[in-house]
Amino acid sequence: MVASIQEYRILVVDDDEILNSLFCTFLESRGFEPVAAYSVAEARSILNDDNNIDLALLDYQLGDGVGWDLLSEEAIAHYASMPPVIMISANEDPEFLERRFDKGAADYIIKPVNLSLLALKVKALVNSVRLQRIISSQKIELEKFKAEAEREEAIAKFTYEYLVAQNSQNLKGVNQYLQSCSSFSGDIAISRVSPSGDVYFILADATGHGLSAAITIMPVVTIFNSMVSKGFHLQQVVAEINHKLVNDTPSDRFVAAIVVELNFTKMEIAIWNGAMPTAYWLDDENIIEKFPSKHMAFGILDENTFDADVVVFPMPRNGKLFMCSDGLIEQENLIGEQFSKIRLEKILQLSNEDPIDRLLPALEAHAKSNNYADDVSICTLEPSLILQDRIEKEGHQILGSNEDLHPFTWSIKICGQKLAQADLPPMANGFLQFLGFDQKTCQKVFSVISEMVCNGLDHGILKLSSELKQEPEGFMDYFLKRESLLSELTDDDFIELRLDCLDVDGNKKLMISCKDSGKGYDFEADRQVDSHKYSGRGLALIRSLTESLEIYAPGNFIEVIM
Repeated sequence: MVASIQEYRILVVDDDEILNSLFCTFLESRGFEPVAAYSVAEARSILNDDNNIDLALLDYQLGDGVGWDLLSEEAIAHYASMPPVIMISANEDPEFLERRFDKGAADYIIKPVNLSLLALKVKALVNSVRLQRIISSQKIELEKFKAEAEREEAIAKFTYEYLVAQNSQNLKGVNQYLQSCSSFSGDIAISRVSPSGDVYFILADATGHGLSAAITIMPVVTIFNSMVSKGFHLQQVVAEINHKLVNDTPSDRFVAAIVVELNFTKMEIAIWNGAMPTAYWLDDENIIEKFPSKHMAFGILDENTFDADVVVFPMPRNGKLFMCSDGLIEQENLIGEQFSKIRLEKILQLSNEDPIDRLLPALEAHAKSNNYADDVSICTLEPSLILQDRIEKEGHQILGSNEDLHPFTWSIKICGQKLAQADLPPMANGFLQFLGFDQKTCQKVFSVISEMVCNGLDHGILKLSSELKQEPEGFMDYFLKRESLLSELTDDDFIELRLDCLDVDGNKKLMISCKDSGKGYDFEADRQVDSHKYSGRGLALIRSLTESLEIYAPGNFIEVIM
């Protein structure tokens, strides 16, 4: 709180007791608190001990010296504080006055003193002191605030960077460049391998930049990592991220993102693009495929209107997927011209060099700087290198031994509407990990169970035909129809999954069985599989991963041995 006039204390230094008393009485009548001193020594003693003197009226000629003796560097060094000074003297020589101001006098009054003028000068200096107090107080508060903000920012920055680092895996074939325009990045790029061995990747861009964007992006990091680690599918991952942001972040906060699933079992790529720039599939010098945004960003639509449908296409043998944030294409040059999508596509087709290596010099040349207006993120995924890296790592991985496993049985039966919500493969995977199964085995089991449950639910209970997915556009129709049928499930509809660990002649065998309430289907027809089709490859995949497979009539009960 700023002091009132009554709280300002004025030191009156004059050896003339009558004049000193006159000044004190006058100042007190104007609401100030005067403090009288009659000599240099007495004034010096007060200034040494009292740091609450706000202004000094100082007579030049005193009995034990001149008033200016109070203002020598040696004297000031011992004072509790040094207030501004109004010098009082009968000498009105211009050179004398100039020397007094040079020595540090704030103002000067010629004797005989005009009390009205004195009042005006005192008031002016008091207002100046008051302003200086406000500035000083605010400066102290600002310094405290700055220090606290810097400390909190350092903690938040460490937490944010640690969280991102802990939740992302370094994979060969995943290249990325992220540059923040402030201390915190509102962009993140994370790679993660699922229990089935599929690779998931997310490039996300939160509203704005800096700390507020980083806070918005943190739930995306944790949910993406958690759900991929548990084996949830791409559509479930994006739906849960959106659900979390809608419910737990302010309405003006949202996150644009591209989420990618590389399914090396089916050799398919699935992409969900929500409000991000177009992604591109590049092969040498050509843009083979474009994947523009087809969805709203995370955090805008509720779960009833949010669209989790993905674009699925066969994984080419060569090439790479290119993605970027809007910080790249919207970066302006000195005349306000954006880098633009057109310029980006021209550069992507210039040569078969790495796109990131080509784009960074072009962006810097465009902006005439590498300090950009927004966070800039550029990423490429090269599935052939990722797959090669995964094979090499698994080949040299020291896998846990399953020899100490004892026979067990694990089963679960889910009915009705819960079938639409429950995800059985992650449940089974969590149980196997708890028992100590090695990662390679868990990945195979996860893939097998996923196909068995999918066949049981989609084809057995819902009676959906894979023929709907013969064309890429059919995926949307397939999933829309699937969502509609899921809402009609009754308590008579069920899937029962069972795992049995058996000891057969000293060898560990894992038997997996899945039964559904459907009427069955022509499972013999599935033995003739066209590997170039999007659909109809589930049983072929299961056969490739297991020792034996049996389907029991009428086709709603399947059993495999691993």
